[in-house]
Amino acid sequence: MLKIKNMCSKKLKVPVVLLALTFLFVSFSPLMLHAKEEKTTVRIAYNNYFKKSFGPADPPIEAIKKEVSKKYPNIEVELNVTPLALGKMHNQLVTWFMSEDSTVDILGVHPVWMAEFGEAGWLLPLEDRIDKELLDSLNQSYLESHTYNGELLGLGPWWGGIGGLYYRKDLLNEYGFEPPETYSELVEIAETILKDRPNLTGWTWPAMNDQVLVNRWGEFLRGFGGEYFNEDGRCALNSDDGVEALEFMNSLIEDGITPRQVTNWKEADSQVRFINGDAIFHTGRQDLFLTLDNPEKSEVVDKWGFIPNPSQPDGASTGFYEGWAFGINRYTDVPEAATKVLEVMFSLPVQKTFALSQGPIQAHKGVYEDPDVLKHNPKLDQVLEVAKTAQPPFRSPNYPQISDILREEIHASLSGLRSSEKALDDACSRIDRMTE
Repeated sequence: MLKIKNMCSKKLKVPVVLLALTFLFVSFSPLMLHAKEEKTTVRIAYNNYFKKSFGPADPPIEAIKKEVSKKYPNIEVELNVTPLALGKMHNQLVTWFMSEDSTVDILGVHPVWMAEFGEAGWLLPLEDRIDKELLDSLNQSYLESHTYNGELLGLGPWWGGIGGLYYRKDLLNEYGFEPPETYSELVEIAETILKDRPNLTGWTWPAMNDQVLVNRWGEFLRGFGGEYFNEDGRCALNSDDGVEALEFMNSLIEDGITPRQVTNWKEADSQVRFINGDAIFHTGRQDLFLTLDNPEKSEVVDKWGFIPNPSQPDGASTGFYEGWAFGINRYTDVPEAATKVLEVMFSLPVQKTFALSQGPIQAHKGVYEDPDVLKHNPKLDQVLEVAKTAQPPFRSPNYPQISDILREEIHASLSGLRSSEKALDDACSRIDRMTE
């Protein structure tokens, strides 16, 4: 009997074990399922333009979400909308950084902030984080603009501004002129056409007391051979070349080639006359392309061209580069997931969507060979020529303060409050005191 009992107990052990395992599985399967489905959220800080589309494609944030969900189902992407105004957005980011806040993981970085953020150590270096094959597919000159002290701190641009010269192709052809390569040639063309057509404006560009004036000033400065700083790091804006550049800007207003209202014009205000067919030249960014060839908005469809800014013989044709980059917050709680999302943002599918929805300046070189993009923007080759002249803002952790000084002094000169030489002398005195 004892033998039989032992045999029975052995037989009972297997069902009991199975029953116990089944109980454990049923009891803990919701927890296992929850762990499997747990998602990581990556938050991107950028302004409301990430929610807009200006062409035949999804807005940027939707393109990012779709591509991330396909590649990384357990990563969710959210947009933290920042102020549109550059200064307010900068202040919000700095507030997060100063408090070591992990509210956002990826953030838009304007090139004028790169030195400041890099000096403070607020952005994660990307060289060893981002897939090398992806880095090789991005435009290296743009990546250089987002490098500080040898460290790559941002990928970009996802959208970019590069200053160039718009001209009325039909008018120049009618009067027998080639597009100007020097400032002297531009003035000659404008004066000739204005003499015959005084109802037109010669040359429009924005010059209100704002960052946009500093951007345009940099193009004139280098166009005349000037530099911001000398080899000793002291302000060189009041050199002979710098004074000549500002005197030239003043002469455009005094001679009636550029209207006096220019000192009150922000970017959009300066574009209106060219779009309406009332200006011969306009200096601005390439993001006017889609507007100029839209018959519902433009009077100059197929009548315009876009070329590098002019320069004098001793200067260099220069387009101010203001391409936005995206970097990773040093204080993020999810650096690996943020890196994955950043890589997706600069992959060809998302970059192509950006190009179709927002404009032609993108980091991925494949965008410029994509048939859909070329069909949508057949003048892309003109952007590439201007891009060769792109110059990032001068590198300084004190960029915001120096920029404020420049816009005040240059605007005062253009408004007739002080001479070009006096304005630049004052600017250099203030800048050198601040940086000593």
